[in-house]
Amino acid sequence: MFYPRMFWRVLIHPGEVALYTRRELGKDLEHRFSDAISPVLMLILSVAIAHALEMALRMSSPRLSTPVGQLLFSSEQGLLLTRSAVFCVYALGAALGTLRRQRLPVNRETLREPFSIQAFVACPFVVALALAQAATASPMQAGQFTAPAIGVLAVAWYLWARMRAFVALNGGSALRALGSVVVSFLLTTIGLVGLFAAVIL
Repeated sequence: MFYPRMFWRVLIHPGEVALYTRRELGKDLEHRFSDAISPVLMLILSVAIAHALEMALRMSSPRLSTPVGQLLFSSEQGLLLTRSAVFCVYALGAALGTLRRQRLPVNRETLREPFSIQAFVACPFVVALALAQAATASPMQAGQFTAPAIGVLAVAWYLWARMRAFVALNGGSALRALGSVVVSFLLTTIGLVGLFAAVIL
């Protein structure tokens, strides 16, 4: 019940969700997110939904011959854990960038708020990318154009949502915030691609 309602809030009002998360984390542990779903659980459910969509469409997993590639992609459990790790890295990268800008030390206390906010923001991004991947498996000719369009929209929304969350929490120029978000996103993406290339190929 709480998942679709929170998903809609994140999709339409990511800045308000960022402020809501900050308020909730200021409460006692037993009273946090009492009218919603916790950010980490929502991210895990989003990854599970994306994985379920892939299974429902009987999409084939990547076939890799290396031991690490087989470990990460040869089973449903490995693929699910790999996808979870990837999107957690995006949330973690954004959270670490926040701490760096604020010149705060990295520990569990300082990391909790920015990571929770970024976990919420990543959820529609996860589902949208799964829809883009599903479109590539479509037998219809339109799928060839639909999949890239959904993928581009997913990235554009994700950058916009992170920018709105940044401005809501810190104020300042939206353009400057967007620039910071784009740089962070590109660095995280390049890092992930490089890591997978190093351990899989």
